[in-house]
Amino acid sequence: MARDSSYWWHPATQADPGEALRLEAAAGQHQRFAEFDALAARLLGAALAGQPVATFTPGRGRHTSDTAEVTALTQAEAVLCASFFSVQEQQKRGAWYLPTKLSVKAGAVNLPYLLRERPGHALTLAADETARLTAVEGADTVLLWALLVPLFETLLQPVRLRAAGDIFPPTQQQRFWTLVEERYRLLGIEDGALAAFRFGGDWPTLDRTGQQQARLELLDTLAAADLAQLVARHRIQQLQALMSGFAKKAKAGTALARRVLTKELQPVVSAYFGGDWLAALDYLQAPVHPDEEIITALPEPRLYVGTSVQTADVAAEAGIEEAEVQAMLAAFLGGSSSVSPVEERTAALRRWWAGFDQAHAIQSPGMPSLWGLVDEELMVLSRTEQGFTPQLYRQCLPPDVLEEVGRLWATVTLQRYPGRIVSNPRPHRIMADALGPAGEFWHGVGLTAWFVCEGPYSRTTLGRADRYYSKSLAALRAAGCPVDTTFFRELSAAEQTLGPEEDITDSTSSTVETPYGQMIFTSSMGRHTRRKGFEGVRNLITRYRRAWAERHLATYLQHRCRSELENVAHQLHRHLAAKGRPPTLIQFSRFATEAANHWTGGDLGALYTAIGEPAPSEQERPARLVAGDGYDVARRVYQALGGKPLNHDTWSNRPEETQRQWQLGRLAAESLRYLQLQEALGQPPTAKQFGAQRLRWPWPGGEAEGWPHLQRALAALTGVGPSPDQGLSPADSSTAVVRPRDGGRQTLAKGANTPLATEEATIRITASGVPVDVSAVLLTHEGRVRSDDDLVFYNHPFQDGVRVDGGAATAELSLVPESVNSIAVVVSVDPEGPPGAVFDQTTVWEAQITQPSGIRLSFVPPPFSGGETVAVAVELYRRTGGWKARAVGQGYASGLAGLATDYGIDVEA
Repeated sequence: MARDSSYWWHPATQADPGEALRLEAAAGQHQRFAEFDALAARLLGAALAGQPVATFTPGRGRHTSDTAEVTALTQAEAVLCASFFSVQEQQKRGAWYLPTKLSVKAGAVNLPYLLRERPGHALTLAADETARLTAVEGADTVLLWALLVPLFETLLQPVRLRAAGDIFPPTQQQRFWTLVEERYRLLGIEDGALAAFRFGGDWPTLDRTGQQQARLELLDTLAAADLAQLVARHRIQQLQALMSGFAKKAKAGTALARRVLTKELQPVVSAYFGGDWLAALDYLQAPVHPDEEIITALPEPRLYVGTSVQTADVAAEAGIEEAEVQAMLAAFLGGSSSVSPVEERTAALRRWWAGFDQAHAIQSPGMPSLWGLVDEELMVLSRTEQGFTPQLYRQCLPPDVLEEVGRLWATVTLQRYPGRIVSNPRPHRIMADALGPAGEFWHGVGLTAWFVCEGPYSRTTLGRADRYYSKSLAALRAAGCPVDTTFFRELSAAEQTLGPEEDITDSTSSTVETPYGQMIFTSSMGRHTRRKGFEGVRNLITRYRRAWAERHLATYLQHRCRSELENVAHQLHRHLAAKGRPPTLIQFSRFATEAANHWTGGDLGALYTAIGEPAPSEQERPARLVAGDGYDVARRVYQALGGKPLNHDTWSNRPEETQRQWQLGRLAAESLRYLQLQEALGQPPTAKQFGAQRLRWPWPGGEAEGWPHLQRALAALTGVGPSPDQGLSPADSSTAVVRPRDGGRQTLAKGANTPLATEEATIRITASGVPVDVSAVLLTHEGRVRSDDDLVFYNHPFQDGVRVDGGAATAELSLVPESVNSIAVVVSVDPEGPPGAVFDQTTVWEAQITQPSGIRLSFVPPPFSGGETVAVAVELYRRTGGWKARAVGQGYASGLAGLATDYGIDVEA
C-alpha cells in the first residue's frame, strides 16, 4: 500500500506503543476502545489480586463440548459483552470466520488465582483448564479467545517458560528471554519485574519455596502497574499487527477482509471491533473495497427432497402431462427417476423398520438373541461374543429389504479422497447410522430385555433403561419424537414380576481309564443367570415401539434427513460468507461426507442438488473391489493371514495366541479400508496412506514383516498388486541417488534420500519465474499434524524447533519433540504474485539443504505440468534413531486446500 500521510496509523505501525497510542488519540480513535480497555484492566486486576476469573466444565464424552464461563463479570459487563462478543451478534456484523470448534488455553486467566491459592500445583491445574470447544457459542467463549487469553498469556509467559525447564539449549533460551523482556518493556512494566526470571539470573539457584515466592512477587509487580495503561499498550500492539497486515494486502488503497484476516488477526477484529470489518476500516480510515461483501445473515436452506409427491399437482397447475413433469424432475435430479435419492432411502428405512419390528415381536426363549440384527461397529472375526451373531440381519430380514439396503448404501465417499465414490463394505452399518437414535434405542431396549431374562448377562437393568439410553432418548426428544415416559414406569414394574434368577451352567465330561475300569468325571460351572417372563416384557416393548412408530416414524425420518441436509447447506453458506467463494470439492467434503454417505450413496453432486446448489465437479466411479457384504471379504483375508477362530480352550489357556488372533482379526477388518483406499487412489495404498503404524502386527518383524503379508493377501483377492516401490516394507527402502556438484554440493534426484546430522538443518528455496512463499508442516507417525499450530509460516513463524524466515525453513533437529516424526517443507506460489501463476515449464525452483557439519544438498524437481500452485519440496524424517532428508517434489493443483486435507490442517484455501 502506498504511504499516505493522511492515514494516521502509518507512522504508528512501527512506533513504540506509547507513541502509537498518542497518534491514535490525536486521530480521535481511542475512545471506541474505552469500555473494553476498562473491562480488561478490571478483570486483570481482579485476577492478580487472587480472584478466579472463569470456570470450566469438561464435556461428558468425546461428543460433548467443554463449556467456559467468565464468572468475574459484573451484571453490566455481562450485558455489554453479550451484545459485543456473542457469536450471533458478531456474525451479524460479518464475522463468519469465527471457528466452529477450537481449543482455548483458558486456564491462563485463572493462573494468577491458582498461583496464590495453590502455588504447588498451579501450573498443572491451569493446564487442565484447556477448554476444547466443539461448538463455539456464547459471548464468554469469544471474550476468552479474542481478548482475555492473549492478554494473560503475554503477561504470564515468564512463569510458563520457567515451568518448562531447560529443555532448550542456552542460545535459544537467551533468544526467548530477550523477546520476553522486550515485550515487558513495550508494555511499560518496570525493568526489575523479571530479575529472578531472566536468563542468567537467580532462578536455577532457588528452591521450590523461593520459586513460588518469585512468582508471587511478579504478580505483585504487575498488580502495582498502571493496568489501564498496560492493557492499552497490549491492545495497540495487537492493532499494530492488524495495521501491518492491512498495509501488506492493500495494494490499491484498501483490501478485502478475507485477504487480511489471517487466523492470527481474526481474534483481533473480534476483540476490538466486535467482528465488524467495516468498523476496522473506519479505524484505519480506509475505504471499503469495491468487491467487499459483508454477509449479515445466511440464507435459509432450500431442500429439494420429497418433490416426487408433488408432480401431479404441478402437472395439473401447468396443464401438462404428469409424465412430462416427472421427466423434468428426473433431469434436475441427474438420474432416470423423479424420486430423489433421499426419498428412496427414507422409504427404504420405513420398509427396514417393518422387518426389524417383526423380528423383535416374534423373539422367543430358545431362539438366538437379536444382537447382530443391526450392524454395529463391532466386527469380531477371531472369537464371537456370547449372544452375538454376525450378519444376523441376513437371517431375520426379508430378502427384498436386504437387497434394497445393499443397493442403496453400496457406495460412500472417503472424506480425504472425495474425487471418487468407492465401495461401502458395510451397507447395513451406514444404514444404521442414517437411522440414528431411534434404531439405537428400540433395538437396545429389546436386547436389554432379552439379556436380563435369557442371559447370559445384561449391561443394565430394565429399571435403569431410561438412564442407560439417555443419550438416544435426548436425541429423540430434540427431534420432536419422544418416547412416552409411561413406558419406563411399566418396564420397571415388569422387571419386578420376572421369575427368580436361575444359574446358567456350563457342564463338561471326560472319561479316564483306570485299573478299575472307566471313570466319567463331570464338572459344572455356574457363570450367568436367567429369569423367566421374557414374553411379557417383549409384548410390552412391542406395544410401545409400534405406538411410537405409528405416531412418530414418518416425522422422525424426515427430521433425520432434513436436519443433516440443512446443516450441510448452512456450512456451505457459512463458507461462502467467510471466504467469498464456493468451497472446493475437498473443502465441501469436510462437512458434507457424512450426509452424502447417509442419503445419496456418497454422491456429493446429488447432495449439492438436494440443497439446491451447483456441484463444482463430478466424482468418478471406479471399478468396485468389494462386492457384497464386507464380512465375507474380511473372513477370507483373516484366513489368508493365518487366522483361526478361537475355541474356549485356547481363549482360556493361551493368552498369547488369543492376542495374536485378535490382532489378525483387526487387520482383516481394517483390510476393508485398504480396499476402499485402493479404489479412491487408483492403486494400492502405501503403508503411510493406510496408517499401518497405528496397528499391531503379530509377526516377529512387526509391521515390516506383516505389511507384505497383508498386501499379498489382498492382491490375491483383487488381482491387483502394489507397484514395486509400494511392495517394499514400510522401512525406508529407497537409496540416496546423489552426484557431486560444484563446491562439493550434492544433487538429489526426485524420491532419493540421504542421512542428515542431528543438528540445525536449513532448507532455502530459490525460485525464478514466479514469487514463492515457504512454510513447514510438522507431522506425526500418521502423517497428520497434531494441531493447526504445526503449520509454520510467516504468520506463525516458529513451532517446536522449526522456524520459517523469508525463503528458508530451519529445523533444529535436536529440539524437535519425539511426537513429530517428519517435517515437510512446502513451497507455494505467492498469492500476491501475478494472477493465475502456477508452477510450469517456465518456473524453476531449487531446494538447498545445508548443515553446520558441512552437508550441502540440492534438489531441483522435474517441471510441473498440472497447474500446481503448491508443492512439498523436501521432507526431513526420523529413521533408526537419526534423521534423513528426502527429495519429494509432490505438487498440488488443488493448492493449499489439497495439502491441508492430506495433512489434517484447517486453513483457508
